[in-house]
Amino acid sequence: MLRLAGSFPRLPPPVRPISPAPAPSQLSLRRVLLLLSSAGFSPPSCYSSPSFAAMAAAAPPVAKKVPRQLVEHGDVRVDNYYWLRDDSRSDPDVLAHLRAENDYTAAVMSDVKQLEDEIYAEIRGRIKEDDIDAPLRKGRYYYYERTLTGKEYVQHCRRPVSTDAPITVHDVMPTGPDAPDEHIILDENVKAEGHDYYSIGAFKVSPNNKLVAYAEDTKGDEIYTVYVIDTESGEYVGQPLKGITSDIEWAGDDHLVYITMDSILRPDKVWLHKLGSDQSSDACLYHEKDDTFSLGLQASESKRYLFVESGSKNTSFIFYLDIPKQNKELAVLTPRVYGIDTTASHRGNHFFIKRRSDEFYNSELVACPLDNVAETTILLPHRESVKIQDFQLFDNHIAVYERENGLPKVIVYRLPAIGESIGQLQGGRAIDFIDPTYAVDPEESQFHSSVLRFHYSSMRTPPSVYDYDMDSGVSVLKKIHTILGGFNASNYVTERKWAAAADGTQVPMSILYRNDLVKLDGSDPMLLYGYGSYEEPAMSN
Repeated sequence: MLRLAGSFPRLPPPVRPISPAPAPSQLSLRRVLLLLSSAGFSPPSCYSSPSFAAMAAAAPPVAKKVPRQLVEHGDVRVDNYYWLRDDSRSDPDVLAHLRAENDYTAAVMSDVKQLEDEIYAEIRGRIKEDDIDAPLRKGRYYYYERTLTGKEYVQHCRRPVSTDAPITVHDVMPTGPDAPDEHIILDENVKAEGHDYYSIGAFKVSPNNKLVAYAEDTKGDEIYTVYVIDTESGEYVGQPLKGITSDIEWAGDDHLVYITMDSILRPDKVWLHKLGSDQSSDACLYHEKDDTFSLGLQASESKRYLFVESGSKNTSFIFYLDIPKQNKELAVLTPRVYGIDTTASHRGNHFFIKRRSDEFYNSELVACPLDNVAETTILLPHRESVKIQDFQLFDNHIAVYERENGLPKVIVYRLPAIGESIGQLQGGRAIDFIDPTYAVDPEESQFHSSVLRFHYSSMRTPPSVYDYDMDSGVSVLKKIHTILGGFNASNYVTERKWAAAADGTQVPMSILYRNDLVKLDGSDPMLLYGYGSYEEPAMSN
C-alpha cells in the first residue's frame, strides 16, 4: 500500500525557498567547510581556511562531568554526560553549554564567512522561489502547494474543477483570467508568525472536501497539535487535539483517528475523535504495551478501511477499522508473529497484503477475502532476485514497486473485475524511464481512476512528477523543478556500470559526468561514494 505519513513516509515536499541566513544555517555551513578543509578541499585562493590564530583565540568549551549510574539488564554503566539530555529544552546549564559551542564555532569559522556567504547566495540563486507543485485532483477540486519569493513556508491552495469528466493524464488545472478563483486554505507563513520554529506534519482533506485537518508543531519536538478548519471560511471546527503525532486520518467526514505517545515519545495509543466533542471523551481503539513496538496509521486507497500497524525492527502486524460501520473496535488483519512484517490495503471484497519473513525476505504479495482473512491467494510469489517494495491499488489496476539488480521498477497489472475470483498476477507492463539510473517513488493518486502518479529523479534530472495512464501506457510530465543558474541537463551524462568486488560480487555503480569536461582516459578526478545500509542504496538519494 502507499505509505504516506508518520511511520509511513510522507509525500515528498516541493523545493522550498531558503530563509534569510539565520545563525544556525551559517554555522552549519562553516562546519562543512572546516570538514572539507581537513579532508584536503582547497577553497579559491582569495579565501583562507580557518586560521590557527582564530582557533587559538577561542578556547573550545569543555562539558562538565556529572557521573550518573544507569542499570540495564543487570549491567551498570556510568554516563558522565547524561545531564546534557533535556527533553524540555529548558535546562539553563544545557542551554549555556550549547550557546558556548555555537559561539566557539562562530569564532573558529569567522575567517571563511565571506566564502560561506558566497556559497549560500549561490545555492539560494538556484532555487525558484515563486512556484507551485503539481496540482492533484480530488473530486471537484485541484489541491496544490505554493511557494512565494522571500517566504519560508508554503500556502496550501485549491481551485474548483469545472468538469465531472474522469481524471486523465492530460488534465491541466486552468490558471488564466477565466479560470475558477484560487482559494488559499492555509498559509503557513501567517501561522508561523511569532514562532521560532514551525512545521506542518500532516494536511488531510476530508472525504467530502469540506474540512481540512492539519498537524502543527511550534517547538520542534515533533509533538503536534491538530486543528480542523472549514475549507471555505477558514474557521476552526471543534477544539484542537493536543499532544499527538503527525499520524492522522479521516474516518468519514466527521471523525478523526490519531495517535498519542508515551513518556519516551513512542507512538503507543490510537484514538477515535468525533468532531465537536472534547478530546477527553475520545475512545482508545488500541494500546500497544510492548515498548519495542510503535504504531502507525494508513487509510486504504479505497477509503473504506483504516489500518493500524504496530511495528518493530523486523515484525509488524495490522488491525483495521471498517470506517462506514464506526463500531469503535479494531479487527485483526495480520496477527503478531515475530519475524513477519506486513503492510496492507483494500479493493472490492479483498484485502491485499505484502508479507515479508526470513523465508520470504524479498516479500510476497497475497490477497484474502474480507470475511476470511486467513485464506490467502498468492498474487506475486517471493523471488530471489526481485524485492517487492510497495504497491498501490486502484479500481481496475495494481501498481507494484520493485527493485531488481539494485534498480527500481514499477510494474502495472490489470485486475479482474470486483467480485470475480483473483489469482496470480499475469501480463504486467513495466514503466519505461528516461535515465539508466534513477529513483522513483509513489505519489498520492486517486483510487477511482486509471492514472498512476509517481515521483521521478536522477543525477541529471531534477525532481519530477509524472502521471501514467495504466490503460494506454502513456506517461505525461506534470511538473519538473526548475533549477536556476544556467543548469542544462543535456550537459550531463549518466551511466550505469558494474564492478567486481574482491569476492566476485557484481556491484552496480551510477556515474555522472559533464560531457564537455571529462576526457574518460583515466586522468579525470573522481568523487566516489558508496552506501547501502537499511536496504537503501545511495542512488535512491
